[in-house]
Amino acid sequence: MPETPDQDALRLLEQGDPRGFDLAYARHAERIFGFLLRLSGSRAVAEDLFQHTFMRLAEFGARLRVDSDLRAWLFSVARNAFHSQARSRAVQARATAELLPAALQGTTASLDSGLVLDELERALARLPASDRELLLLFGVEGLSHADVARVLDLDQVTVRKRVSRARARLAEALDGDARAVSKFKVSE
Repeated sequence: MPETPDQDALRLLEQGDPRGFDLAYARHAERIFGFLLRLSGSRAVAEDLFQHTFMRLAEFGARLRVDSDLRAWLFSVARNAFHSQARSRAVQARATAELLPAALQGTTASLDSGLVLDELERALARLPASDRELLLLFGVEGLSHADVARVLDLDQVTVRKRVSRARARLAEALDGDARAVSKFKVSE
């Protein structure tokens, strides 16, 4: 069986050796954090989700198979943490909206508006989370169709279709700026 890029780290994790965690962290931390930052649009949220992701690795790393795709596993954990946190925030927002007088509603949405985003970041932020995560995994993180399919637990044909639709919506959000969209094109 051919050696995968993270087999050394996975072997160490399986043995309970902390060097396995250190290797995984060194190889994937920057990409995972960047993905979470772009996905959430908030540094504080990204930091919390990032910590959660690597806590899961510390907790479950010894259970991963040596032939596992560690990068895809980490992106899956990060993505699932984001969606879980988003659901929790939605429930909290509904509860808060019911408690706040009508005059105060809508003010909580401007709390994270202090982030300065370029045109592409703003366009990504206007997309639904499902489109944003596809484009980030595929275009920014450089995962292949197969890797994205594993992260999202979908087949590759579905991933290709969804990426195509997400690109089209991004193009609309950018008002047809083809130069910015081309950054998200990946050849396979």
